[in-house]
Amino acid sequence: MTAALAAMTLAACGSTLPRDLETWNEADAMGGEPAAGERPSPSCLAGSPTPRPGAGEDGAEGGKSGGEWRVAYYDYRDRLAGLAVTREKTVWVAGTRVPHACGPETSAPLLLRGDGGGWREVATPPVAEPRAVAAASDRDVWLFGDRTAARWNGRRWTTAPGLGWRPDRVHAAAPGDVWAIVKANFLDGAGGAEIEGSWSSRADLRHWDGAAWRTARPPLVAKDVDGLPGGEVWVAGSSRGRAAVARWNGWSWSTVPLPAVPALHRNQLSELVDLAVDESGRVAAVGWVAWVCGTEEEDVTFCGSTLLLRRENGRWSYSLMSDPELDPHLRLEADGRGGFWLFYAKNEWNTAVRHLSGGEWTQGTFPVGPLGHTRLASVVREPGTARVWVVAADDTEREEPPYRGSGIWVAG
Repeated sequence: MTAALAAMTLAACGSTLPRDLETWNEADAMGGEPAAGERPSPSCLAGSPTPRPGAGEDGAEGGKSGGEWRVAYYDYRDRLAGLAVTREKTVWVAGTRVPHACGPETSAPLLLRGDGGGWREVATPPVAEPRAVAAASDRDVWLFGDRTAARWNGRRWTTAPGLGWRPDRVHAAAPGDVWAIVKANFLDGAGGAEIEGSWSSRADLRHWDGAAWRTARPPLVAKDVDGLPGGEVWVAGSSRGRAAVARWNGWSWSTVPLPAVPALHRNQLSELVDLAVDESGRVAAVGWVAWVCGTEEEDVTFCGSTLLLRRENGRWSYSLMSDPELDPHLRLEADGRGGFWLFYAKNEWNTAVRHLSGGEWTQGTFPVGPLGHTRLASVVREPGTARVWVVAADDTEREEPPYRGSGIWVAG
């Protein structure tokens, strides 16, 4: 942690947050003086300069490959989770907000709408604990809670049939054409697998066809769903313990032929957990190859490598990456310039980022928030552009509040 960041962190409970509901955004950071007419700040945040998210742990602003990333919004009171960007370039962000940055964790639903230059809070429908947003356009936005959902038609919210489960991934392919993954398990869930049995992948893919949610049956267990607006829908996951990809053309599913992954261990498993598509026809999917390598109490432990599959000029290739070694929660997004962003856990508190551009990887630490940490919650590319948006949590183990916040970052 740099000296400047340490000083900022120690002063956090004496901060005067700027206008717009005590939020922080890039425009506020440009000026050293509080804006006129700003609201009184919570008592534990009164008296020090505006918080300024700091550099990555390697000391560079945003890390070696993170110099492009800049903070667009931050609030100590927010717990942001879901993110979507429409074809009109509107950014929708969902989560919860506590009434007092240094008070108890009693939260209310929160929905933000903006374009990076300004943000405003949108009146939320009766959706408890908003978790995800899917948006085909500014006239067709879906907000998902743990079990409930609502739909925005450009003028008003209406209650919509819910998924009945907390959504793991959502994707709006077109107005009235929405996809969601629920009940997904990941390799580290519940300690991996019990000693008596083996780990088995599971998830349900649901499709809103304009009238109702229906169970989709792709030829694999889907862990991510993605695609371009109005284009084919892609899913990535596994089939019979092997990494697999399939796509939906509007009428039927087809399995995508993939190169064989080399055997690293006799009883290995492989699975893809995230997928990204760009307008040039490039597709990439990331996941893992793993095998049981030990036991811990009543659970088994896994060893393995990161698996990356890429489609370029109609041909697929694979690579096995030693860094990260094994992370079941990898996230991937196209950069809009022919490359891809890869996000993974650097440690319990921070996110690492790698950028594939021109066939070469660069690596760094994602920029940290005012409390010294960032853990990625959601990442989405703005359709037709090179702008990539990230929602991340900022937590701390300090004994004095505020203990956590949340922000929005953008690159491109």
